[in-house]
Amino acid sequence: MGAITSRLGRIPAAVWLILTLLTIVLFYVGIRTGGFNMSLERIPWGILVPAAAAICLGHSFMLLGWKRALTLFLMAVFISFAFEFVGESTGMIFGPYFYTHVLGWKLFDRIPLLIPLAWYMMFYPSYIITNLIAEGGPVSRRTAIVPIIWLSLLSAMVMTAWDLTMDPVMSYHPCPDHSLDCLTKKLQPGEVGHPAWVWVDPGPHFGVPLENFRGWLLASFTVFFLYRLVERRLPLDPAPGMNSRFMIAIPVGLYAGMALIDTWLGYPEIEDVHLISPFVMGIPAFFAAFHLFANRTDLPLYPQQGEVVAATLQDRAEVKP
Repeated sequence: MGAITSRLGRIPAAVWLILTLLTIVLFYVGIRTGGFNMSLERIPWGILVPAAAAICLGHSFMLLGWKRALTLFLMAVFISFAFEFVGESTGMIFGPYFYTHVLGWKLFDRIPLLIPLAWYMMFYPSYIITNLIAEGGPVSRRTAIVPIIWLSLLSAMVMTAWDLTMDPVMSYHPCPDHSLDCLTKKLQPGEVGHPAWVWVDPGPHFGVPLENFRGWLLASFTVFFLYRLVERRLPLDPAPGMNSRFMIAIPVGLYAGMALIDTWLGYPEIEDVHLISPFVMGIPAFFAAFHLFANRTDLPLYPQQGEVVAATLQDRAEVKP
């Protein structure tokens, strides 16, 4: 019986190793082959983005409690929309750009409805990954302003890593000499080769201006900083079983999944973009997962019925004034 128990105890480590190797292989194949150069119109964005956002919202309700979860959702959606609206209207923040109709219905005839949801879809996993890397758990108990600033900056960097790969693919267009002659604001969903948004003044990063990434850092930092300030005053109320490593790892897996999509998505003309995602997104996702499964052995691997221990989600972070 002792031998059987010992072997069972080694199964999670073996599974973790297999999943790690599988992820490495998938990234390698994506880089080696340039992905399948999937066209944008083949990705069901109208299903993928809302579904991923719903997973994040449901998970946050169970992990954080409804007050924290709803606060993060509303801040992420409304603040990101405000940045996008000002940016698209004025050319400030991200650089001059406009959205086509590839992503569907627009709010105020400017920003596709999917865009604020897409921001939130990555805000929540970035928040969890940052906490795992910096704090050792999925939530933080930091109350002092300096640690909050540092955590917010790291969260913004983890968040912006997604755009380093996604933006060149989503804004790519085949017009010669960076002209806009073959593009209009009336492009329809599913038109082959048409981008979801267009940069009026293309930049050095696969056509994306560097100003865009400064804007992403600013918008992301603003959301994370404001949320972390408010979070200190809201109760942490996890559902039963949410202190298990498997449940905590779900948003990390979603972030890693988006990294894989970025590795496989693209066009032959910009195939070098496939090299970016495995590193800028893969590294924080890997270390967050490694920290969770290798260092948090005090947490159960799978949900255990009736077990709600909020302190175990935070006990690696000291409470500082």
